[in-house]
Amino acid sequence: MRRSLNLAYQWGKIEKPCKVALVAGEHQRDRVLSQDETTRYLNACPQPWKDCATIILDEGFRPGEVFALRWPHVLMNDDGSGLIQIVAGKSKAARRVLPMTPRVSALLRARHEAAGHPEDGWIFPAPNEPEEHITDGFTKFQHRKALDDSRVPDFVPYVLRHTALTRLGEAAGGDVFVLARIAGHSSITITQRYIHPQADAISRVFSQVGTKLGTVGKSTKRQTAAAGKRLAQNSA
Repeated sequence: MRRSLNLAYQWGKIEKPCKVALVAGEHQRDRVLSQDETTRYLNACPQPWKDCATIILDEGFRPGEVFALRWPHVLMNDDGSGLIQIVAGKSKAARRVLPMTPRVSALLRARHEAAGHPEDGWIFPAPNEPEEHITDGFTKFQHRKALDDSRVPDFVPYVLRHTALTRLGEAAGGDVFVLARIAGHSSITITQRYIHPQADAISRVFSQVGTKLGTVGKSTKRQTAAAGKRLAQNSA
């Protein structure tokens, strides 16, 4: 889009070049953190951001959804399992119920016990205003400290959700409809950006289809491998 706008300027259709502004940090949202990066980052996170970041990474929630959680939104079973309900959102799809991971269940139980087993109230209340919940403005300083202490390359907090959904997409076997329900997306078009099929998975699918159709034999596989090597050499 930016290129087409600049071309329009060169062709005299508009008076001056247009600048397409990205949302703050948007250029970083496609980043997926490695397991080592997430471990180092979480270990360096102060509370309550550490618990918030853990929930985002495990459940794939939006940061704002985690901040606005209340105790009635959480169901904790005696066997350690549980459910989390997101009750608000811009669309019907955003309002959803997801199972807790064991790690999320453990941290919520610990937080519930430390708070005196409340039946209502914010799970992450603001430090000096318990009637309100924490916000991005409060957690951005804790996020910054975690980055500095862990020495993980800079990223915006929303990358935690992108990382979670990418991993959940892999666990879902590329089922975009399942991932859309988890993410709270109203359209699978949005969800598709989190599905990243690997080259070996693509090759495996075509190999299986070809075998069933009787079109792939040992000689064909050898020829395909040789052709792949030649392509790699030519593109180097």
